[in-house]
Amino acid sequence: MKSVGFHVPVLLDEVLHFLNPEQGDIIFDGTLGGAGHTIEIIKAIAPTGKVIGVDLHSQTISTAARRLGSLAGYMIPVNDNFANIRHILRRLGIAQIDGILLDLGLSSFLIDDSGRGFSYLKDEQLDMRFSDRQEMDAAQVVNEYSRENLEKVFKDYGEERFSSRIAGNIEKIRSRKRIRTTGELVRIIGDSIPAGAYRARKGNPAKRVFQAIRMEVNREPDNLQKVLRDGFESLRSGGRMVVISYHSLEDRMVKKKFKDLEGICTCPPGLPVCRCGAEKKAVVLTKRAVMPGVREKEANPRSHSAKLRAIKKV
Repeated sequence: MKSVGFHVPVLLDEVLHFLNPEQGDIIFDGTLGGAGHTIEIIKAIAPTGKVIGVDLHSQTISTAARRLGSLAGYMIPVNDNFANIRHILRRLGIAQIDGILLDLGLSSFLIDDSGRGFSYLKDEQLDMRFSDRQEMDAAQVVNEYSRENLEKVFKDYGEERFSSRIAGNIEKIRSRKRIRTTGELVRIIGDSIPAGAYRARKGNPAKRVFQAIRMEVNREPDNLQKVLRDGFESLRSGGRMVVISYHSLEDRMVKKKFKDLEGICTCPPGLPVCRCGAEKKAVVLTKRAVMPGVREKEANPRSHSAKLRAIKKV
């Protein structure tokens, strides 16, 4: 297995601007990945600060540590799920932190080199787990979920227009033999989409279904909700949270949570006293999502759908 020697961090300048890391800060990087953001954060917080570098995949952590080189001493590596932020900080004896970064995109290693079937461009075993410790994998979702549940996953997490047809064809194929590889799944998806719609699609027709299965296997929406809630509570006053999402569902979740924390009153106009219970806990630093410019999209195609939002705890 080749190691990852190159990683292009998405929206790097924007991350540093909104996270605003300073010397001595403790920053929670919940999605360590290729450590592209981490390197620049460490430069800002050294020599007295620390980055808590969290990733579910142990190989990713070791690769990131090698890439950090002499800066690795400023990172506390943690092989865990970022949703467990409260337990992680408790284990480390840290009460509060100064910043949180969550880049919800898949690392280049997982896509290109993990062999776990994240890419619809390779024929690999259906797995899609971020960690070996997880019991459920993509093969179980594809082969054991009911047709109705598959359709719901594809529709809710992939926003797939032809969810019903794809789920139905999966059910037909698996009644004869177990679906084991990404190549088999890609062919089923392709056969399920009408020719006109297939040609009109931007990108690979399997993209949405693969995304949906990955999110289901790794419980990504649930984990995001948890880290947004518990992570915010772990910030000190003045601390910041920066989130980069790549999927409309995730972006809506982040936007809603940040808006709730901003505490904008939703009572009808004219009421003498607020009755909705709104409480201002944060300032939203990004009034609308920040997205990559044309040059970044051209230089790094994986940044194309990225949206960054940030808040500051009051």
